[in-house]
Amino acid sequence: MKSEIKTYTYPDQAIERVQIVHFDRFEDLHFYHPDYDPGSFEAIAALYRDYIVRKYANILGTVIIYHVPDGFLDEELSYGDDYGTIYEKQMQVNALFRKNIGLRKGRLYFRNDQTKRLFERLQAEGLLMIAKGKRKFLSLVPVGNDPGYLSKEKEFRLKVNGSFFVFDLPDLKSPYDVVGSPFGLCIKDGQVLRPPLFDRETLIVYRDGKVQIRKMSLNDVTVIIDGKEYRHGKNACFFSRPEYSRSPAGGHDLVIINDRVVAEKNGGNTPIPSGGFILKLSDVTVGQDHSVSYGRMDEIVFAIQGGNSAIIDGVPVKGFISSFYNIFHFWKTSFPPSLYPLHYQKDRAPRIVLGADKEGKPMLLWFEGAGKFGYQKGKESAGASLKEAAEICKDLGMVNGIHLDGGGSAQILLNNERSLKIADRDPITYNEIERAVPSGLYVK
Repeated sequence: MKSEIKTYTYPDQAIERVQIVHFDRFEDLHFYHPDYDPGSFEAIAALYRDYIVRKYANILGTVIIYHVPDGFLDEELSYGDDYGTIYEKQMQVNALFRKNIGLRKGRLYFRNDQTKRLFERLQAEGLLMIAKGKRKFLSLVPVGNDPGYLSKEKEFRLKVNGSFFVFDLPDLKSPYDVVGSPFGLCIKDGQVLRPPLFDRETLIVYRDGKVQIRKMSLNDVTVIIDGKEYRHGKNACFFSRPEYSRSPAGGHDLVIINDRVVAEKNGGNTPIPSGGFILKLSDVTVGQDHSVSYGRMDEIVFAIQGGNSAIIDGVPVKGFISSFYNIFHFWKTSFPPSLYPLHYQKDRAPRIVLGADKEGKPMLLWFEGAGKFGYQKGKESAGASLKEAAEICKDLGMVNGIHLDGGGSAQILLNNERSLKIADRDPITYNEIERAVPSGLYVK
């Protein structure tokens, strides 16, 4: 494994540092899910309170950020039947809060005692925080049990954050959506670990050594529940964003997020989660097992679905190929990642690009980003626009490459140490703050 850092100077005299890591085989690259860290809730809540709500105070109202730990509740929750039968406790609380918390003259009110008791209990135990913008509406930000820290626990030669996860307010469109839920196709040695969503571009490595970037669809996979196989247009229909915000009326809906059926609903008209999809059946034919798997793709050694590609067959990408939600088009059906930079050529941010050189060997690039507080032009990295990142990828010899999750999540750890700085910083000390993430990649 080889690592080096290069510094680029832009025409406006801003600088950008890039870490380049080479290793021998995609077969050595594995998917990694860090253990949930209880401190991640406080960190995510602080990020919303101290940065997101403060920065966007003019367009945000009262924001409630909360987390329901496993085993926290043993009572039955009365959340109605608008969302069907929900199996996950965090999502049941989301449905309860959506139904029974309101805002009147800038003050919260509760429509029943059960909701108020649960709200106050979470708040008393430090599991619920409130941040206030200037608008008079309410937003809920549930934090799930997935986020953890790549720097903790398991030691590998290389660790890097992976693909996208539900995080921003526009991602939280249904009670099934929780901050930290990862999404996007992952394949390792033919096994589909997560399904593709949004017809996004995917970096694919085949067994014959060929590396390709192409779009992959949910309709390309076989969904397996209780040993029975389901294919779109044959014995089931799949519905996902951005084409649909709700499933059509009729039939029996299974709400699926990654490897679980999280809810079921008769009659359709079910809100579609940002990080999952709905499998619609003509009637109820599934059993009690809520686990989900996917048909194998044995011709593929490794695949990951991420953001827009950076370079394809040696040609830097000049614009968006994959579709992304535009916050200025609020009337359209949204889907994550909601706050992907809006201007391809100008908006700079930290980036992670995974790709291959002309010999098909893996290359991993970390484009260091500007700190959220205290940035000094010419002394610290400014980040890279998608166009700038694509051009640098070509300069460094990458032939095919795709963006993974960037922003505050972007980091590379070699023997558990970082060579560059992460973008999330303390507003007073400017010290780095590692962002909790639900997934990553590693080399042993």
